[in-house]
Amino acid sequence: MQNKTLKYIITGLFVAIIIAMAAATFFDQYTAEEHIYSSLWFCGLWAGLSLLSALVFFKKLTGKAATLLFHLSFLVILAGALATKLTSKEGMLHLRCGEKTDYFILKKNTFKEDLGFEVRLDSFVVLNYQGTQMPQDYASHLTILDNGEQLQASVSMNNIFKRKGFRFYQTSFDEDRQGSILSVSYDPIGIPLTYLGYILFALSGIWMLFSRKTAFLQLLRHPLLRKGGLFVLLLCVCHQALPQERKVPTISAEQAEQLSEKQIVYNGRIAPFNTMARDFLLKTYGKSTYHQLTPEQVVCGWIYRPEAWKDEKMILVKDKQLRQELGLEEHASFADFFDEKENYRLNGLPLTKGVRETDEKVGVILMLTQGKLFSESSVTLPEAKVKAELFYNRINFAKILFMLNLTLGFAAFLLMVFANESGFSEKFYKALKAILVAALLFDLCGYILRWYISGRIPLGNGYETMLFMSLIIMAMGIFLKGKFATSAGFLLSGFTLLVAYLGQKNPQITPLMPVLNSPILSAHVSTIMIAYSLLAFTFFNGIFSLFFKEEEKKTQLALLSRIMLYPAEILLGIGIFLGAVWANISWGTYWSWDPKETWALITFMVYAVPFHSTDLKFLRGNRNLHLYFIISFAAVLFTYFGVNYFLGGMHSYAN
Repeated sequence: MQNKTLKYIITGLFVAIIIAMAAATFFDQYTAEEHIYSSLWFCGLWAGLSLLSALVFFKKLTGKAATLLFHLSFLVILAGALATKLTSKEGMLHLRCGEKTDYFILKKNTFKEDLGFEVRLDSFVVLNYQGTQMPQDYASHLTILDNGEQLQASVSMNNIFKRKGFRFYQTSFDEDRQGSILSVSYDPIGIPLTYLGYILFALSGIWMLFSRKTAFLQLLRHPLLRKGGLFVLLLCVCHQALPQERKVPTISAEQAEQLSEKQIVYNGRIAPFNTMARDFLLKTYGKSTYHQLTPEQVVCGWIYRPEAWKDEKMILVKDKQLRQELGLEEHASFADFFDEKENYRLNGLPLTKGVRETDEKVGVILMLTQGKLFSESSVTLPEAKVKAELFYNRINFAKILFMLNLTLGFAAFLLMVFANESGFSEKFYKALKAILVAALLFDLCGYILRWYISGRIPLGNGYETMLFMSLIIMAMGIFLKGKFATSAGFLLSGFTLLVAYLGQKNPQITPLMPVLNSPILSAHVSTIMIAYSLLAFTFFNGIFSLFFKEEEKKTQLALLSRIMLYPAEILLGIGIFLGAVWANISWGTYWSWDPKETWALITFMVYAVPFHSTDLKFLRGNRNLHLYFIISFAAVLFTYFGVNYFLGGMHSYAN
C-alpha cells in the first residue's frame, strides 16, 4: 500500500513538472526564469521526483544493469544542474582594441569578479561570406598575461577559449568593430558532472538496445512480428489551375533565359538571377510562373515598367477575412493596397498573421522596384555551381516526391485494408520496394545538390530538416523487415515532403548565421529528426489501429510502436543533449529554458510514460496505448511547429 501511494505521488510530481514547464513557455523569458524555473517550489518538484523515483524503481531494477544505469544517468544530470545553479558564475567582458582587464562583470548583481590574470584585446575581425556583407564568423584576438607568462588566444563563434576554469565566448561587438563583447562562464563542477550524465545516458541507452535482460530484444523476438508489419494512412488531393496567357510589357523569353545565369548578391549570398526571380514570384504569387511568363520576365517587367504591372492581380492574399475587409479577390494587384490618396490600406489594421504576410509581399515588390532586393556581384561563382543551382530550381524535388509517395502509399494501404496482407504479392512488393529505392535516390540527389549549392549541410531551417527527415523515413521503409514497412515508408515520407512543400513554398538557400556553423548542430538536428520520424510511426500505428477490428492486428501495431519507442526515446535524449553541448560551446550555457528546448524535454518526458505501462493500468490495453501515442504526437508537432509559430525564442532561426 505504501509503495502504491508513492507511485501516485511520483505520477503527480511528474505531471506537475510537465504542466509547469509547458505553462512557463507562454510567459516572457524573465518572468518564467524568475517565478518558475528558478523558484524553490519548481526545484522541489524535481528533487521530490528524483528521490522518490530512486526509492521505488531502483529496487525493481536490481539485476538489470543497463536499465539501472539509464535511470542513474538522470540523477547525475540533475546533480550537475544543481551544481551549476549553486556554484557557477556568468558575466560579460567588454574590451576595446588595445585595452586589458583582469575582471568581468557578473550578470545577476553587476559585481566585479576577479579572473586571476589579464586579458587584452589585440584586434576584432568580422569575416563575411565571399562577395557579400553577410557575416560568416566573428573573431576576437586576445593576449593573456598571467604572472609574466604571455600567450595568444582567439575567440570566435563555436570556438571558445579556456583558462583556469574560465571560458570565454564571442557574444557581440561594437558598431565600429573596434570593440568586442565576450561572455565569461565559470562552472568547474556542474559542466563535467552534467556531461558525465549525458555520456552515461548514451552508453546505457545503446546497451539497452542490445541487452538480453531488457524488454527491447524480447519485443523483437515476439512471434506476432512474423505476421505483420508497419503501415500509414494519408489522403491528399492536389489541384493546380492551368495558367492563362497574359500580355504585359517585359523582356522576351530568350532574353530571360540569358539573364537567368547572371550572378547577383541576393539574401546575403551570391546566386543566379533565376533564384531571386523565382523566390520573388513564389513569395508574391504563390507559383513559379505567372500566366506563362518566367520568373525573370516577371521581375524585369516590375523593374522596367512598374506602372504597367501595378494593376496585375499577382499578390496572393490567403486570409479570407482580410480579403472581405478590403474587398479583394484571392489574387490582388499592387494598386489594390492603396486608396485614391495613395494611403496604404493595411496601415491601422490589427497585426494578424494574414496582414503580416500580405504586407511582406507588398514590401518585397517595393524593395524590387526601389533596387533594394538584390545588387550586382563583384565576385563570380564557378559555372558548375551556377548550373547546379539552376537545375535545382527547375526541378521541384519535394513536390514530385510527395505526390508520388502519397499516391503509391495510399494505394498500398487500401490494398492491405480490403485485400489483407495476402494482397501483397511478391512481385508487387518487390516493385514497390524498387520504386521506394528510386525515390530515395531522387530525394538524396536533391539534398546533395542543395548541400553543394549552399556549401553547408542542409539542416539550418525547417524546410531542410523536413527534407532530411524524409530521407530517413524512406531508408527505414527500405531496410525495416515486413512488407508493410514499404507502404509506411511511402506514406510517412510523402506526408513529410508535403509539409515541407506547403510550409515553405519559398525555400531560400541562405548562408548560416555564424552561431550555426557547427558540426554539432548537424548531429543535434539530424538525431532529433530521426527520433521524430520514429515517433511519427507510433502515431500512425495508433491511427491505423482504428481501422481494424481484429485484436491481433491491434496487438501487432502496439508491438511495433513499443519497438519504435526504444530507439526514438534514446535518440531524442541524445539529440537534446547534443543541443545542450552545442549551446554550451556557442554561448556558455548548456540549458537556458528556451521554449524549443523546454518543449523537447516535455516531449521526451511524455514518451517516457509508456515504458512504465506495467505500473500504469491505463496503458496496459492496446486501445489505450494507441490512443496515448496519437495524443502524445501533439507534443512533437508543437515542439517542431507550434513553438516557432506561437512562442519564438533562440531557435526562431530554424523557421
